[in-house]
Amino acid sequence: MGKPDFANSTKSAEAVTNPPPYSSISENINEPPTYRPPENSHTLSYDRCVGSEGPVAIDDCITHLKFLSAAAKVRNLIRETDKLFGIHDSEAKNFSDPRKCAQGAVRIQEKRWAVYVTRAVDRFATWWQNCLPSSNKSRISMVNDSSETKIVWTADTIPPLDVIMVWHAYMLNPRAFLEDCLRQSKMSVWATGFPWDVINTSINKDTFEFHPGSAARLNFETKTGHCWENINDKPTKSLTCFGCKQEISSQWTSGSIGCDPDVAFAHCVGYADKSLRISCPECKSRITHDSLSVQKLHNDVQRLLKDDVPMPGTLLSEHGTPAHDKNGDKSFPNRLIKEGIRSELLELTDLTENESTTIETIRDRLEVFLKDRSLIRRVNKKALSSGDASLEEKMSLRNMLSRYWDNSSPFAINLIGAVIRQGTFVGKMDDIDWLHSPTLTSNLTGFISKYETFFQIMARNKGHAVVPTLDVDLIWHTHQLSPARYYDFSTTQTEGIFVNHDDKVDEGKLTDAFAWTSRQYQKLTRGKVYSECTCWYCEAVRETHNEGLGRLISQSASQAKANAAILHGRTENTPDGGQSQGPHISSHSAVRIQAQTDPKSIQTKTAQLRSHWEKAQRRSYNRTASTGSDNSHRNPSRDPFQDPYMRDPEIHREAYPCNPACVNATPGAPGNCISGTQGVGLEQGGCVSVTVAAQTRSKGKSFCAGMAGCGMNM
Repeated sequence: MGKPDFANSTKSAEAVTNPPPYSSISENINEPPTYRPPENSHTLSYDRCVGSEGPVAIDDCITHLKFLSAAAKVRNLIRETDKLFGIHDSEAKNFSDPRKCAQGAVRIQEKRWAVYVTRAVDRFATWWQNCLPSSNKSRISMVNDSSETKIVWTADTIPPLDVIMVWHAYMLNPRAFLEDCLRQSKMSVWATGFPWDVINTSINKDTFEFHPGSAARLNFETKTGHCWENINDKPTKSLTCFGCKQEISSQWTSGSIGCDPDVAFAHCVGYADKSLRISCPECKSRITHDSLSVQKLHNDVQRLLKDDVPMPGTLLSEHGTPAHDKNGDKSFPNRLIKEGIRSELLELTDLTENESTTIETIRDRLEVFLKDRSLIRRVNKKALSSGDASLEEKMSLRNMLSRYWDNSSPFAINLIGAVIRQGTFVGKMDDIDWLHSPTLTSNLTGFISKYETFFQIMARNKGHAVVPTLDVDLIWHTHQLSPARYYDFSTTQTEGIFVNHDDKVDEGKLTDAFAWTSRQYQKLTRGKVYSECTCWYCEAVRETHNEGLGRLISQSASQAKANAAILHGRTENTPDGGQSQGPHISSHSAVRIQAQTDPKSIQTKTAQLRSHWEKAQRRSYNRTASTGSDNSHRNPSRDPFQDPYMRDPEIHREAYPCNPACVNATPGAPGNCISGTQGVGLEQGGCVSVTVAAQTRSKGKSFCAGMAGCGMNM
């Protein structure tokens, strides 16, 4: 099979740094696109054999890079389009302080992207419901059902690029995606996977513009009621009043940047704003993001009681595979609601009667229910038991409630945050620009081989966080976009564990786990370098491998030193201001754990990194002194703790309904939600991806063991 001819193409500087003016899209928005895929555009086979290429097809990786370039182009264009969504660049000039002017300009660009993504998620939800087939088969039986009908994607049925971007980010949370496909009977979507062939032929390989054709536009607009182009869609979001059921229109965003860029847009009350607040003109009921989350829970309880649709967070076992036993620990929340608290919970979540109810209120009530031993005995139908819910049952209840913290969408996760965090990865892929490498195919072959080793590390170390480099993460992401194939591979390699890729990881734990992963890779490959990058951070991490070796240097460590030295001779690894284009740590999933941010620990880690980096530089200087090489360029351009493993500094919490780059793990907060469930890994509640979902017992106590690299959890 041939490969797309990217090797001989050149990436236009204008396409990278100067996106086409907004008018180039908006002026012709109502005209059917005239672009058709070029005749020599590569066509991918739909069901290819990947045995000779490993777990992931090279063609899929190439198309993935092409898609990421198209996404990066849209992201840049939206951010830089003045006045889009009523957000004006001129507002940044209102600040007298030059620093605040510059900061304000960044905040304004970010807010446009935040609104665009919020609209995209809303459009995706409509497309998911109206355009994708549903199955009536048993939910649990469909995961390994080879007879499940696959969707035949064509250029006429593919959705717009912004919807595909949401879909892409969604699938990169594989356990959440599986749970929703099961609950919402969308297993044909699971079985089919990402439509690589159609995406490839719909993206111009030179301009990266996405145009599948006028039939796709007509199909999407007819079935969803949305415009094909996100920017031309409805100027308001339609909501239903909880009280009188009247339709209410909310702006997507309201107000201006405000008087302080540090809290830019925090006061705005539109649907895409942090402080959504809209009152019904008829009955005066008030809608907020919190009330929408409560309404979501209320609707899910009704579906459980009426249609026996399990509550979210109750379908998958601790290994991420479907839980078959309706009377098991995972189904405890369903039993608790159906057999014990249905009336109380329905009343509590009825906003027409209890307008002040929040998810916190519900959490508090659930804590009371858990302490009622007679209730627990009745729910579990064990009259002679102690009446205490097991830790696994409590964990499942916590899992369920996590689906509603800062999430009013019909999905298991907040997709707005998922897309925003993926934007960091998209930007890095676009900057590295592997797509235009003359050795693209051989590079990807090496990446796939490296990914297989990475997966071996995961399989052999089920109790440890494992962190990918950017090249490994590209392959890992590509693999997950074929869910059924990834599920089979994952459960086979790990003896029954569906390896997750939760995209929220404590940035402090991320860097420690990355250093550990680098050492494991070095041992497994007899000295190969994991992070083929010469930025200050990767130099510091490699230096940590030399600790404690003394004179007893192993063969793999000795070879690793030699391989690291070779990196400095490569022209492509020459740092620019302390940075490098090498594939170092993939940190798009990094978030800050609010309650665990200790200034002293930050200072300690900073000092440790700088110390290791200085040792590496002395080693480099001694190695090159005889040749007269200049080492001055090796000074880091920024404070070590600011790059590259930390959360994306461009993600500003006030621009979003839910902060994509920070989670709150204080007592009683979402990451530590129900009293009596402490000691259970935060990630399995979907609140923080710090540990993994494999539950084990030791001396009567339960703890979470696992992995949380780029967000992978086992």
